Amino acid sequence: MDSLKAAGEDNSAKLIACYLKSIGYDAEYINPKDAGLILTSDPGNAQVLPESYEKLAQLKNNDKLMIFPGFFGYSKDGKVVTFPRGGSDITGSILACAVNADMYENFTDVDSVFVANPNIIDNPKPISHITYREMRELSYAGFTVLHEETLAPVFRAGIPVNIKNTNNPSAPGTIIATTRELSPGHVVGIACDGGFCSINLSKYMMNREIGFGRRLLQILEEEGISYEHTPSGIDNISVILKEKQIDSEKEERIIKRIRDELNVDEINIEHDLSMIIIVGEGMRNTIGIAARAATALAKESVNLEMINQGSSEISMMFGIKSEDSVKAVRALYKEFFE
Repeated sequence: MDSLKAAGEDNSAKLIACYLKSIGYDAEYINPKDAGLILTSDPGNAQVLPESYEKLAQLKNNDKLMIFPGFFGYSKDGKVVTFPRGGSDITGSILACAVNADMYENFTDVDSVFVANPNIIDNPKPISHITYREMRELSYAGFTVLHEETLAPVFRAGIPVNIKNTNNPSAPGTIIATTRELSPGHVVGIACDGGFCSINLSKYMMNREIGFGRRLLQILEEEGISYEHTPSGIDNISVILKEKQIDSEKEERIIKRIRDELNVDEINIEHDLSMIIIVGEGMRNTIGIAARAATALAKESVNLEMINQGSSEISMMFGIKSEDSVKAVRALYKEFFE
């Protein structure tokens, strides 16, 4: 299946290389296997192996216009394996890191990254500069301009990224870099993503029970489930996770295991949740961001199921019912950008 999925990228790269040669460019198709792009053996979810970078660095010595297909590489046993959907961005980032590029230009179909989803907000404001950390947070929460794994290689190498428009290359685009000029209280973007659920449980004197959290998460690990957030109180804890990981059979089994193994007083699973996030490096030194956000949502009758702020203090996340997603994004955009 991965070979089939990779064929489009691979054949397109070969065609482009042939076309460029036909009009006079010294172009060359580069086969990822020959170049040394070696990935883990995880079909559809591969990760680059560290030894790839040393081999790929040799591309710096090639003076031709190199056409390198994205989205796939090869496992150690020579099989085609692909990155997750949108993985061509990841290939570009890996190559930029390997050759120590001055900049990684990523061409897409928009003039820049916008502060909010243009399908929800009419003519949202563009973002001229954003940090890696801010973009990572926004990508996680639904920004689809870049795959969320894209920035890891260039972040480690400190290589700036420029998001540009294929159909309008003269537009300056959005620069993603390690730092940017900050203004106090500045929120750089708003994102919202659905498909979450929350396992909510309570147990009297839970905070005095050593190992409770570890045993809870171990149950999820044994069921093959990863979690996103774990907001908690002294006698209660919630585990937020992607809903697609749980079917009805697994849900019943998890509830039974938590009841039997942890002896909780109450447990329920809440479905159809969305996570809406506001992001900005300038938030960390500003008083009142949470109050402004909560007030804006309250005015639109959006009930908050959960509030979570990361330790970096550059993002603030709110759990809401999925049916409230659109009006929540519009409320926050109005508060912070209009």
